Amino acid sequence: MQLGTILLLLSPLLNLGIFRGTLISGELFSVLLVDPFAAIDFMLAIKEIFMPLVLGASILVGFYFIVGGRVFCGWVCPIYLLSEFMLKLNKKLAVFHIKPSATFKYYLFMIFLLLSLVTSKPVFELISPIGIISQNIALGIDRPQAQFGKELGSSGDIADSGYTSSLMTESYYDWQILFNNSLWLILLILLIDVFVSKGWWCRHACPVGTFYTLLGKYSPVKIKIDSEACTKCNECFDVCLPSNVLLAPVQGKTNWVIDSSCTNCLNCIDKCPENALKVSLKIKKENVS
Repeated sequence: MQLGTILLLLSPLLNLGIFRGTLISGELFSVLLVDPFAAIDFMLAIKEIFMPLVLGASILVGFYFIVGGRVFCGWVCPIYLLSEFMLKLNKKLAVFHIKPSATFKYYLFMIFLLLSLVTSKPVFELISPIGIISQNIALGIDRPQAQFGKELGSSGDIADSGYTSSLMTESYYDWQILFNNSLWLILLILLIDVFVSKGWWCRHACPVGTFYTLLGKYSPVKIKIDSEACTKCNECFDVCLPSNVLLAPVQGKTNWVIDSSCTNCLNCIDKCPENALKVSLKIKKENVS
């Protein structure tokens, strides 16, 4: 699915009229889709409700609620895919094992939104690794304004709303070669993944992931564990990026992976030798012992 997403981003180059845009905003079969956090970020920056953003984001909110919240991370996001590849390297090469507090990502989430409100610029979208890598794949350029372009209307429409698309000079918007300067940010994330903190961006920092974590609290689609079948071999931990979500179920404190940081990537289900894990619908509230 993640590789399929990359191919989807490349579809204009393949002369396929399926998708146009980036993972921040794009059109799938001419239907506008907008990342919900980006929509909030943008509207705080322009200080008004922009209905194309609301409608485009609502479609994705509904879809990801149905399929389990952070499924975007585990099945779509190319940064998460790269972080998964870094797991084995982290086990061998990690120098530090820093783990931010559980509330750190929520503070960072609010800080980015407040910065957008104060500066009148969608601050996170200017540095978003998801936006950077998807627009480099799709467009071969490095310019923050490409995240909100024809997909949301003309540049004049955006300018009229009071939005300034970049902190950089206009000359910087010329078309650039693939893998340009902004991709150093991706490299930095991966280096920290390997040497400092396992999956630090996806687990503890990314506000897009945090938004879907909040959504996942209420989604009924979750991983269920058969406590009798589980032998506590811990093989599922080896393939799970936010592996802390498996602690309570494996320890027998709950029959569900109730931590909404779970991405429903299903790696744990594939790995479990006892077939003790499966996807199910959790309707009733369960008290954790």
